[in-house]
Amino acid sequence: MKSTQSLKLVVLALCSLGAQADEILLKNGDRISGTVLNKSGKLLEIKTAYAEKIVIKWDAVQTLKTDKPLSITLSDKQELIGIANTAADGSLTLNSNGVYNTQPIPLTNIKEINKKFFSGSANIGGNMANGNTNRNTLHVDADVTMRGRDDKVTFGGQYNYADAQVAGKNELNARNFQMYGNYSHFFSDRAYGYAHGLFTNDRFQDIQLRSAFGIGAGYEIFSSEDLNLSFEAGPDYVNVNRYDHPYIMTGCQNGTNKPCNLPDEASMAGRWAVNYNQSLFNRGVQLFHKHEGIIGNGLFVRTRTGFHMPLWSGIQFTNEVQWDYYDKNADFGKKTLDTRYLFSLGYGW
Repeated sequence: MKSTQSLKLVVLALCSLGAQADEILLKNGDRISGTVLNKSGKLLEIKTAYAEKIVIKWDAVQTLKTDKPLSITLSDKQELIGIANTAADGSLTLNSNGVYNTQPIPLTNIKEINKKFFSGSANIGGNMANGNTNRNTLHVDADVTMRGRDDKVTFGGQYNYADAQVAGKNELNARNFQMYGNYSHFFSDRAYGYAHGLFTNDRFQDIQLRSAFGIGAGYEIFSSEDLNLSFEAGPDYVNVNRYDHPYIMTGCQNGTNKPCNLPDEASMAGRWAVNYNQSLFNRGVQLFHKHEGIIGNGLFVRTRTGFHMPLWSGIQFTNEVQWDYYDKNADFGKKTLDTRYLFSLGYGW
């Protein structure tokens, strides 16, 4: 008899543990049970037993409680860790294993929950055709962002390649890469200073390596997982190393059909940049636009405009248009504008 009662107690205890879950109380009186994933911007993400992930407007939440500790960042950048408990009047309290039990914290003072300190994406796209048409194309890109309390590091790059078979011979159609890195230190919630580096190569522009380094100031108008908009400007040093001879041996600046030596260049320059992204339809689509310009001995502008569409468990589809403009190309018989239309599949985290 005692063994039967003991077994019942064990089963009830296990069931109660399995039933434990975070609970969100909405202002309309509804309750949602699940696991709080994160809060950024104006949205709260929750994982439930009946849905992989649902998104709730933060201003619709009255209070919440959790059975595991949350990492909470307040509007004044103070960071707290503890188990959340419900409180009245649109607030909550945090208990940190008996170390402290906070006074009620208004939900309006909570900037982020379980802040993402490491994020990024990697994408690949391409095409392979054999038969009457023989053509290969490849595009790969990746970017990583690491964010601390007052610092942010961003780096990434891309590579493009294309060839086609003409009269039984493979001919190169495209081969270029770009790499970049940026370190930012925030002096306030919005204003920051930065140091950056940019490296580009394009065989068809006859640029072996363009390198640009600079420092400057930036300002974030919006900063969250749902909406980001920032501007940067500052001085740069630009160095352009060209291949010894052009890839296509015609159209040199001297107007002859003979190979000609291509000069290198170096100069001080000014740089500006705009970075924008915004999530729509409960983070079902993310629009983005990246623009960077450098003006010195010549004008170089690169832009990336498109959208990411999450498909499943971090896998995403990306469609974008890229423009690279360099006015000095005209001096060497090259077109000043290159345009790429890209479709790729990748993973974001």
